[in-house]
Amino acid sequence: MANPPSKPQILLPDDLILEIFARADVNTIGRSRTLCSYWNWELGTEEFVLKHLHAAKKRPASIYVHFGVKGRRSLGSWVFRFNVDTGENERLHIPFLRNSQGQFEVIGTDNGCMAIRYSCISHPSNLIVWNPNTDQVTRIPDPMQHHCCICASTYAFLYFPYSVGYVWINIYKKKILDSQSWLTSYSSVTGHWDSNFPCPPYVQGVDSRYVVNHGIVYWLNWNNHAQTSPQCIVHFSIFTNQFGFILIPVEARAMIQRLLICEGCLYYAAVHAKSDSYRWLIWKIEEGNQGYSWELSSQFRGHGSAESPEYLTHDYLITVKDTSQPTRGTQFTITKLDTKNQQRRTLKVVEFPLSTYIKSLNLNFNTIVPV
Repeated sequence: MANPPSKPQILLPDDLILEIFARADVNTIGRSRTLCSYWNWELGTEEFVLKHLHAAKKRPASIYVHFGVKGRRSLGSWVFRFNVDTGENERLHIPFLRNSQGQFEVIGTDNGCMAIRYSCISHPSNLIVWNPNTDQVTRIPDPMQHHCCICASTYAFLYFPYSVGYVWINIYKKKILDSQSWLTSYSSVTGHWDSNFPCPPYVQGVDSRYVVNHGIVYWLNWNNHAQTSPQCIVHFSIFTNQFGFILIPVEARAMIQRLLICEGCLYYAAVHAKSDSYRWLIWKIEEGNQGYSWELSSQFRGHGSAESPEYLTHDYLITVKDTSQPTRGTQFTITKLDTKNQQRRTLKVVEFPLSTYIKSLNLNFNTIVPV
């Protein structure tokens, strides 16, 4: 490892200065790295990046929403970033060229970075990891290019805990009529796709609304396509390369459901909707010696069409609701709900003149984690 540059004369202790920088925003870090070679090196070390990441996760998160226009492909889709505390938003500029024959999907977000899969005429399938705060981009070879191009192929993306290394997971089928699914994974540490092994019979793919917690991917699973609600939660560990599942109690199953992560714990939100009202039930799932326990954490009743719970803390819940009117284009409302006193506050009303839908929605933080 190269020796660090010579340190400029500073009156404050190093620990105090780095603690101040760890609480600074991404733009401040970027400007500070241009002061001299020493600060460019010091603020780019893995130790400081992880310190800044730890502090960033204590600040309000952002929701990345991928909107799409019905009937169009990638030219009719875009990504917005919403602050869950203030409702402020900005449109992100995707770091690749698109054409009328292409399309892209957001695979997931973690540690401030976004995983995207896109295609166009000259590039049938591409995977990238992008930090929209620093504009760093890394391209990953897509194993789909070596599989059956019309077979089901699903992905997940996550970082190793307390590390700047990440993993891609790809679950696919070798032939379109196969009942057997296979898993292969890519690690940024090794720089290539390492493993390739068969999945259990109950695993046919990764649900696009998966969540990540401490190196484990969780997603809702339907054992039978005729089922109207998921029967279990599948989980996969990147440390052991092993699958498992959590059965969903009958009383917790619903037509609308969502997995949530709150301070290192797994939650399951079930939304029971009627014609003019709805009810949320949020369950906390914990693993014990006797298996998994389900504890009802909170509930809420509302009127009108059901909202989708997206982000949970001990104090509030962020929801997204389609409030479109037939003659006024498309409208989405992002709401902040106080789970203690049941008070609501509208953060943002997003309006589009075209017929729009939400292709994906992910939670993320503003960090300087490299890709």
